[in-house]
Amino acid sequence: EEAQREKVDLICRKLDLKPGMKLLDVGCGWGTLVLHAAKEYGVKAIGVTLSKNQVAYALERIKRANLEESIEIRLQDYREVQEEDFDAISSIGMSEHVGDSKLDTYFTRLHGRIKDGGRLLNHCITRPHSELKARTGAFIDRYIFPDGELTAPSRVIQAMHNSGFELRHSENL
Repeated sequence: EEAQREKVDLICRKLDLKPGMKLLDVGCGWGTLVLHAAKEYGVKAIGVTLSKNQVAYALERIKRANLEESIEIRLQDYREVQEEDFDAISSIGMSEHVGDSKLDTYFTRLHGRIKDGGRLLNHCITRPHSELKARTGAFIDRYIFPDGELTAPSRVIQAMHNSGFELRHSENL
């Protein structure tokens, strides 16, 4: 739990979140990041996920934290988000599900949702080098994210640049 708190706080610091900012969390899961960002940084947050179970559990957590005014969780595909005024976007463990061939489209869509000067933090698992194929392998494919694709960091960076983002920082954790 401590490591998870440290991870989401690192994400919030890297996004330079400030009170009143608007955050989009793509693939928000159980709502951990949006809860932390709203409670500790005073942001308004929207989280999107394709899992009904995640939406239900995240909404329960938000209600228990009395943060309903600050956080909205949607059962929604990221491509259906219409707002274009986010100060920050987080994508944690999501681009592996998008797949290598759709990375350019993914980042272009996110770029269209963020204000000029806004920040995107993309956290993903990558493969060691570009010469390996993008498949994840049997264990990860079965237990972690079925049909996920791991691509090389250079490919992720290329897709981000192609969509209009400027890479300011890359870190291997």
